[in-house]
Amino acid sequence: MKLFYIEKSLGIDIREESVCLTLLGKSFYQTDILATKYIPINLTDIGNEKNVDHFLDQVNQFIIKENAWVENVVVSLPRSKTTIQSFELPAPDRKSLDSIIKFELERHFSADIESFYYSNHISAKDNNQYYIVCAAIKKNIVNQYLELIQKLNLKTTILDISTCANLNLIKLSGEHNQKLSVMIDLSLHCIEISILNNGFLEFSK
Repeated sequence: MKLFYIEKSLGIDIREESVCLTLLGKSFYQTDILATKYIPINLTDIGNEKNVDHFLDQVNQFIIKENAWVENVVVSLPRSKTTIQSFELPAPDRKSLDSIIKFELERHFSADIESFYYSNHISAKDNNQYYIVCAAIKKNIVNQYLELIQKLNLKTTILDISTCANLNLIKLSGEHNQKLSVMIDLSLHCIEISILNNGFLEFSK
């Protein structure tokens, strides 16, 4: 009996020297990895037409072979294109925090909030304190990658970076209980090292 999937999603993880494609299928009981493809390519320079054409060709081949025309497309951008800051904020509740964060971002990133996109990883602490890890990236850079994905007739539904995705995985697993730990993310020619203190990101490079 062939397994029936109620939803399929495509992940496109863009690193400094590679792109990884992952097709996921979600059934009523589980989520399966249906197919993967590794493409050694540098997409940090969107102006490189040769690399862009090669990327488009490789992804098209993957989509056709795996029938990966999906509604959910998750794109992870290169870590080198983003700036990460961490800070604490007081707030009466989680809902109020969202509006407070916006006033803090321009101070931490020294730029007009209208000039960049940002993604937050938020952890609650004691006494209405919240610990925020914020990744920011210039809008013109993001738009270049979004336009590239649109050339594949795909619409990006989630946009993030690997650092935040890794932090979310650690948080969801519930297995992290060390006071001080190091999270290492290996790419083809890059290493991202993140130091966590009691589960909170203190440093990432």
